[in-house]
Amino acid sequence: MLSRALFFLTFTLALSGLFPLHAQTGQASGSFFGVNSGSAGTSFSPELHFYGAFRPVFTHVETTERDGSSGTVSALNARLHLGSRLDVTPDFWLQTRLAVRVASNQNNFRFIFEDHTPGSGSYPAGTATFDELFAAFNLTPSLHLRAGRFQARYPLAGFIPKGMDRYYGANLSIGHTDGLWLRWDAHRDWRLHGVVSHNGSRGSTHAGRSPMNFQDDAARLSWFFNAEHRNTSGLWVQRELSISHTSNVIPEDGSLQNYTAVTARAMLRLPVQTRSGEFWAGTELGVVPNAPGIETVTPGIRNDRSFITGAAVSWQVSAYANEVLPGHLFGVLYGETEPHWLVSSSFSGNTTMAEFRHRFILSDTLNFEWRIRYRTDLYRPSTSDQSRQIADFYARFTYRF
Repeated sequence: MLSRALFFLTFTLALSGLFPLHAQTGQASGSFFGVNSGSAGTSFSPELHFYGAFRPVFTHVETTERDGSSGTVSALNARLHLGSRLDVTPDFWLQTRLAVRVASNQNNFRFIFEDHTPGSGSYPAGTATFDELFAAFNLTPSLHLRAGRFQARYPLAGFIPKGMDRYYGANLSIGHTDGLWLRWDAHRDWRLHGVVSHNGSRGSTHAGRSPMNFQDDAARLSWFFNAEHRNTSGLWVQRELSISHTSNVIPEDGSLQNYTAVTARAMLRLPVQTRSGEFWAGTELGVVPNAPGIETVTPGIRNDRSFITGAAVSWQVSAYANEVLPGHLFGVLYGETEPHWLVSSSFSGNTTMAEFRHRFILSDTLNFEWRIRYRTDLYRPSTSDQSRQIADFYARFTYRF
């Protein structure tokens, strides 16, 4: 654990000497994740900032298994974020964040610093770790780099953020990406993201569900590309296209296969006239063109059940009424993932999900939120008596400081 921490620290500090730092002239044209560039010729004193968030959550889950057995679990949970950012220059800063997750029904508590998360893309309750530990650079006014451990998340827009690929850290979850993240404002209308992430031999730092196996050397790196439209005013809230790829990660028929996922997201601001607030509606669609067979992932479900032969498909739709009542947001979401969709933290494979959520904004730093959600099997395995069903409820506060 100590060796990994020293590696990250040495790596990020070394990078600071490899890249020339850019100081913008005149007014800053923008910022990279909240840090503005300064003006050439002006003095700058390093500044240290602290921030955080605390989220207590009550959860109630009722589960009916495929064999007919059932169970109920209620728990008090909490997640704490404590972060700091050192602005070394206007175009170079270091950032770290400690994440702690606890629950009334946890078995133990430990601090870890691993090169992978469990297959779901999140550490369990009873865990403390650093989910941010990176150096950030403004290389030019339009080119930005992060190196280390960071949050590279790409959900469908809205206050029920869920993603078919590269989204984690929702609700109580703790997750991260280890690697390099380059962002390029390539055009006035388009912004491009490229992420190279490191995977441990026992798993990925983002979701990588069974039967994904990362022991082969070729699976040590994953590649992710995202193109987003920068104009989020008017009709469009979001327009994005993503591609992720990991080599030699699916064991099938005595060999190792690649896993490539393509996802597209769009959110519309509906032209509905109201005194206050907005109505949104959007969708995300994902396809793995050359996916492993369904039977490889979930025995008892035939390969020909797939929506597209030889491919895996996932999709979600959501709609929102934002601030129609001052301080209140309402949202609904429905989504489906086929059994061989393996890279979502929001959706496990072979799942249908329906959710309603309400958020009440109490102040700039405090909000209250509750949701009800229902999940069941998309396809019932022939070896099971019935589909698995999970109904859950949570109520939570989120305080940011």
